[in-house]
Amino acid sequence: MEQRVAKLEADMVDVKTRLAVAESNIKDMREDISAIKNNTTWILRIILGAIITGLLGLLVKGGI
Repeated sequence: MEQRVAKLEADMVDVKTRLAVAESNIKDMREDISAIKNNTTWILRIILGAIITGLLGLLVKGGI
């Protein structure tokens, strides 16, 4: 019986360790996703700014 309890305790420590590693990995992934989201937002802003600038340039030159 004591061997079984000792094995269960060892398994529990292993599970807790794996859980801590998984939580750390999830935190890192969330930070990476947030950074990707921020970069995507800026890329969209740059593209829209270029399109608007191009359209304004055409309007000023009387191209439309």
